[in-house]
Amino acid sequence: MSDQSAIQALCSAVGWVAFAVKLRDLRRAPRNPMRRAICSTLFLASACVLFGAPAVIDRVNDLTGVPNFSAPLVYCLLVALGASCHVLLAYWRQPAEEAKAVARRWTLGYAAVVVALIALFTVGEAPDERLADFDTHYATTPYIAQFVVLYLLALFVAMAALVHTCWGWAKVAGRPWLRRGLRLIALGSLGALGFSVAKLVAVVARWVGVDWSELDSALAPALAMVGLVVSAVGYALPVLGDHLSQLGDLAGRRRAYRALYPLWDALRRATPAIVPSTPVPWWDFELRLTRRLAEINDGRLALRSHTDPEVAKAAERLAREAGLEGVELHAVVDAARLRAAIAAKAADIRFPQETADAPYGGPRGGTDGIGELAWLVGVSRAFASSPLVAAAVARADVPRAAEADGAPGASHERRDGDAAVGGEGLDRAARPPDSPRPARD
Repeated sequence: MSDQSAIQALCSAVGWVAFAVKLRDLRRAPRNPMRRAICSTLFLASACVLFGAPAVIDRVNDLTGVPNFSAPLVYCLLVALGASCHVLLAYWRQPAEEAKAVARRWTLGYAAVVVALIALFTVGEAPDERLADFDTHYATTPYIAQFVVLYLLALFVAMAALVHTCWGWAKVAGRPWLRRGLRLIALGSLGALGFSVAKLVAVVARWVGVDWSELDSALAPALAMVGLVVSAVGYALPVLGDHLSQLGDLAGRRRAYRALYPLWDALRRATPAIVPSTPVPWWDFELRLTRRLAEINDGRLALRSHTDPEVAKAAERLAREAGLEGVELHAVVDAARLRAAIAAKAADIRFPQETADAPYGGPRGGTDGIGELAWLVGVSRAFASSPLVAAAVARADVPRAAEADGAPGASHERRDGDAAVGGEGLDRAARPPDSPRPARD
């Protein structure tokens, strides 16, 4: 097998893989005409590249005993590919009932081209087997020349329509992966269009006595192979791309889960009752993530009475001096509040309820689980590594806090209440104004 035949077989394999991907979609909706058209387009494109390989051409000719039998076989496949593209465009452009009539007209028209190709090849004479340059070699032979030009024009019309439509729709498609897929289909179809143009130019050059057979034997097959690979990826990309996005989202959520650990670990050590005794299955990642978010929020609630509002003010002042703003600033402030509250709880220091309950005006990530997750990840990172958090906590006035709470014994009056608050776990019905709600998957 020559290098060109091996490369064509490999490119054809890419097309068969894309065909298998789309065939799975067709099995879910076998009566969907658009999916049938996509599958037939991929099947025919892959078959054209495979049967157009010199080694396969030679084998088919030997099996049939007819010199150049592969020529009408491959060229009829190319015309059928053009018809399939027109059918696909019909169902893309029009409602099903209108598209059905349009598709029927294109199918009948291209079927007539196939009949004409067979007739021209039959009445023409092509006795010398040509594995790579059939078109230019017989460009001046009666009937065979018309045979060649006819299939090239039929393919040109179909590919030009496909390039124009896909490139235009890629500009307005809503889904990102669909936009990318349409652009790739347009680029791949441009390769098939170049295949037709290169061969037509080589044939016309032969008519005027110029030998540009390299366009026929080298450039055109290369364009066809590249076009098939790019188009195959384009057809499969909307399906595969959505799966890739889901995998990317899952990887991001796993990174976020790990990033929450410093904050969660500190809160569970300060308030062990926030962690229920019921274990979470190791394989249920979403449940583990939901549990961690809920436990963090329960820990925040359990530390309410130990929260010093002066720490938040100090943290905000330091963050603004450092040039932070927006979400980063508020994450530093919240992290400082929590770190100071953990230290205050360890020292059994409380603050007046009216000041401890005063909500801080920073963002809380919205009401959706994704926003809350991103917010708490920022808080956890600031909690673990921000020097501004450590500096703000260092400014906390512990003696002042104890005096502000009243009598020396007042610091013990809600110890049992804190445990009860922390023990409510995932079933908590009410949360303070400054605490985000756990994500609900």
